Amino acid sequence: MHPKICILGCSDGTPPQSHAVSQLKQTLADVFHLSAQINATLYETDTGRTQPPRIRAEALTAACLDPEVRAIFDVSGGDAANAVLPYLDFSLLRRHPKPFFGYSDLSVLLNPLHQLAEFPVWYFQPRFLSESLPARQSFSVAFLEAQPPQFPYTFLQGNSMEGTLAGGNIRCTLKLIGTPWQPDFAGRILFLESCSGGYKRIETMLRQYQQIGAFQQCRGILLGNFTEISRQGLLPALYEMVCEIVSDPSLPIVCTTAVGHQTDSICLPYHQVLRFRREKAQ
Repeated sequence: MHPKICILGCSDGTPPQSHAVSQLKQTLADVFHLSAQINATLYETDTGRTQPPRIRAEALTAACLDPEVRAIFDVSGGDAANAVLPYLDFSLLRRHPKPFFGYSDLSVLLNPLHQLAEFPVWYFQPRFLSESLPARQSFSVAFLEAQPPQFPYTFLQGNSMEGTLAGGNIRCTLKLIGTPWQPDFAGRILFLESCSGGYKRIETMLRQYQQIGAFQQCRGILLGNFTEISRQGLLPALYEMVCEIVSDPSLPIVCTTAVGHQTDSICLPYHQVLRFRREKAQ
């Protein structure tokens, strides 16, 4: 019997009979010899609404408690994931940790699952396994071999940086600020990326990270891909702005376009120590 993967949705519901989900299920079976269990919370209700947050939280908890489930893939996204937080018992989940994969809006779960429940978590959209050979290769290294990823990066400041991650999508992570699930940035690498959002919008969010003290608390910053800004040819301007806002030349800042919303994005762990050295940058 193949190991079982639970596929669910804690963020916005997707239309029933999603071709992407069926493709993922087939890819898991054919390529990785994994059996996929699809949870109904992934799909919209008959009226086109996302499933109630309590139901989504119960589905996640049930997957964690199921001894047959080897890992949890959340393939949803959008805006609704933070609604499930009040319905999760993190002390219970801590006794039943499961590898958890999600990205974008799932940043609001990746951080507390890692910090409060001590889950191994990865910033990754599992649907990309059906669309991208690099995504498959990165997943194999991350999950099947349990190795940290290797990817190209460049230092904007500093010569070395190491630590575990906090953060994720720049907008979605901010939804946790001021809540009981606010990430602890102290001593961690602050990871930030974005799909949408032009230069001015990203600047506004960076200012908020500055104002809550995130840049003073973290031990370094990892900038992933900023898709809209990249398409506009403004990544160099973004990097210059980040250094200006951080206003601390001793804080290491590393940038890469290898992780983000694109289908060939790497599988980025929060729970493993990542090490960056200028002499190894490509």
